[in-house]
Amino acid sequence: MTRIRIGQRWKREPSASPLDSIALELDGVNLLSGAVEEPLAEVIPALVEAVAALHAGTRRLAQVSLTEAHLELVLRRIGPDIELSVASLARPAHLLRPPIKVDTEELTRATRQSGQRFLQDVAKVAPRALSPALVRKLGEALKGLAKPAPTHEEAPVHPLPLRIEPVSVPGFGFELKDISPASREGPAKGTSGALAPLLGAGEVWLALPGRPQAWRAQGPPFLTVLELSRQAVELARAVELGEARFEFEPAGVRPMLTLDLKGKRAKSGPTGAYFPLEPAELLAALFQLGEALGLAFAEAHRVQVSNPYLVELTERCREGLSHLRGARTPPEAQGEARERKSPPARGESRPLKVPGRLRRLRFEKLWEQRGLEEPEEARLLVGRHGPVYCAPGLACAFSRKDGAGLWRRSASLGVAASADGHAVAADGARVFGFTGRGAGARWLHDHDGIPLGPLLLRKDGLLLTLSEDRTAVAFAETTGREVWRLAPPRTQRGWLATQGHRALLSTDSGYLYGLDLEDGQVRYRLRSPMPFHGPAVAWGRRFLVLLGRGSHHALLLADAHTGESLWTYEPDLTLPSTPLPMGTRVFLAGMRDEDGLLVCLDARGRKVWERALHLGPGPYALASLPRAVVVTSASGAAARVSLSGQVDWRVGAAGEPLITALPARTARDVTLVAGEVVRAVDPRGGQVLAEVRAGVGLVALQADVRLNLYFLDDAGTLSAYRLGSHFAVVE
Repeated sequence: MTRIRIGQRWKREPSASPLDSIALELDGVNLLSGAVEEPLAEVIPALVEAVAALHAGTRRLAQVSLTEAHLELVLRRIGPDIELSVASLARPAHLLRPPIKVDTEELTRATRQSGQRFLQDVAKVAPRALSPALVRKLGEALKGLAKPAPTHEEAPVHPLPLRIEPVSVPGFGFELKDISPASREGPAKGTSGALAPLLGAGEVWLALPGRPQAWRAQGPPFLTVLELSRQAVELARAVELGEARFEFEPAGVRPMLTLDLKGKRAKSGPTGAYFPLEPAELLAALFQLGEALGLAFAEAHRVQVSNPYLVELTERCREGLSHLRGARTPPEAQGEARERKSPPARGESRPLKVPGRLRRLRFEKLWEQRGLEEPEEARLLVGRHGPVYCAPGLACAFSRKDGAGLWRRSASLGVAASADGHAVAADGARVFGFTGRGAGARWLHDHDGIPLGPLLLRKDGLLLTLSEDRTAVAFAETTGREVWRLAPPRTQRGWLATQGHRALLSTDSGYLYGLDLEDGQVRYRLRSPMPFHGPAVAWGRRFLVLLGRGSHHALLLADAHTGESLWTYEPDLTLPSTPLPMGTRVFLAGMRDEDGLLVCLDARGRKVWERALHLGPGPYALASLPRAVVVTSASGAAARVSLSGQVDWRVGAAGEPLITALPARTARDVTLVAGEVVRAVDPRGGQVLAEVRAGVGLVALQADVRLNLYFLDDAGTLSAYRLGSHFAVVE
């Protein structure tokens, strides 16, 4: 007899979210022992929906999570029966008991009765515990349980065992005795069970010198390997801290393995004899086991590539292996990441040739392009032949002379492009690579359907971009092969930057990842108690990054090669700008007491000076000048502040505030300040040389080496202006 019993304590002590025990009894035996304080408002609807899906035949696998007890109830439809498995993901991960088959109608009846009783009790005792949408969804699932089950015949599927022998000694081998039937059901949203395909029977064993099976564990290999990967992380931490001894029962199965980390030897069991064992070799074998198991499931059935349990396991093992490789020797002699000095750009900006003191400039409108897509999310770059427009679904370049289109790339899943004409475009089945003006793709490959762009970085023969602003992807520039990919967990937004031989991915989950550009291995993870707020900014062999939550922000400096945090400075500013390093100083602008403030720090994170800006409300943007900084606000006000802290000049607002503050641009010894009216300013004295109306919707401003101006507004209009004439006073 099958019964589902729900605790009654929550009725006597009603709360907004009822917590109580739940039991699934088969002939008086509780399969969910330990589930004594579960959120019933989550567990009961999930259980009813899971059984309803199996009853109706819409799914073959389902799963119910008991989060407080760390249990997973896995249900699998096999003909007229449902197979129940209960896995504990606590330490050590294991099955509570072998799978049990129950009659589908019997389980359906018990689930419907308990669900109806729970729905009635909630309506009386705690009506706010379930939202109206959840009540409606639960009611529909209960109606589905009351309908007769459709009859359908299933062809028997014979399991295909797979046995992988250890590739080295010490090493781990494993055997999957039942990989085929359940693994064909891909994980999906809703009630499908992502854990069910991984709970097939099998075994894992350890081969040591002279002992082909020194240790052996029966049961689902995935749970065994999951626990071994956790223990491998603990062992790696013990080796890193220089501990002398480490003891553990592999996956909670005897005999215990005792490691003498200093003497590089080990023994099995309390009375065994010591034998030579290199800790690094055992660690490598543990992490390689996790990767091999994930590969085995993925090769057996492609749908398991995206299984979240396998993804988490393989990521943990890959990260562990990356730390075992040892520190990579960087290309610089000092042994730290540092940006190489790039040669001077062709056609670099030079001052205007005037016989005296420049007094006035005049700009003429050249051309205009309207109707560009997604301008508020676009990037405006300046290429060799003209401006480059990069939006999530479109990238195009225009001639600086007449605005004629030089090239255009568009794709359903996004385009990433750079100023030099390189572009990567993705649709549902292919990813394409383009170079320059050619209409055809330079390369194409199969694609798994993730969106790309619009950011594209070129570094050391790689094209780097982001997917959905959080997943970093690197393609080989010449062949288009995907070299590596990193999808940080619990991340909604990420920022990608490069420095030396590192790719730096900062995330709003509070982690900053330092990756080897060559292979994408995570060389370090920098953990912060607050989310990161922007990309890392290179400063010699180090980088700066801003982090914060609410009105509390901080500036962090770290070594770009090792990830070691050097100092953190809390500026007590709201709406802080992107940090600007110059020489041995770093500058940060923000709001304090309803006024703008510019803060200067030295290389050790100590405040040198701070100056009031009087530029109106923030946010602010910073740009560099020779031995000075230009601070601009959204209203178009600007000020030049020297490295000593002296305010050299200040210009007032230029109309209504823009959507955000745009940094000043300097070309041919003329500084351009963005606002509703864009002003050309003498960078030394602050005299306004010219004014060009751009409109309050201005979202991007660029200037090329010929002092041509490019404005992009929020309506998708790109306007180009050229320098018509200039006037000077001859002394």
